[in-house]
Amino acid sequence: MLAGNIMAIAVGTSGTRIGLTRGRSIASTALGTAGLIAFPLFMTNVFTGWMWNIGLFERAVIYPIMIGHALLGSSVAATQRHHRATHPLAPLTARAES
Repeated sequence: MLAGNIMAIAVGTSGTRIGLTRGRSIASTALGTAGLIAFPLFMTNVFTGWMWNIGLFERAVIYPIMIGHALLGSSVAATQRHHRATHPLAPLTARAES
């Protein structure tokens, strides 16, 4: 849980270098930060035995990780599509000869 949210922050802070737009970088950083803030609340809920609405706190920690992965994956896929559109492959016969 901690590593996933730290990953979301790391992806957000270095987002422009890996193909994320500014908005997606900010969103990833904000999501990771929210997940890290929710983590102590979740762990307090677990260790005190209070168990009040534990699923809500768990989702507050896990969903930012999942959304961060979706932002990263969709950005990488879009970057690859753009790269393929601007740099098309050579015909198969030309690649086979080389």
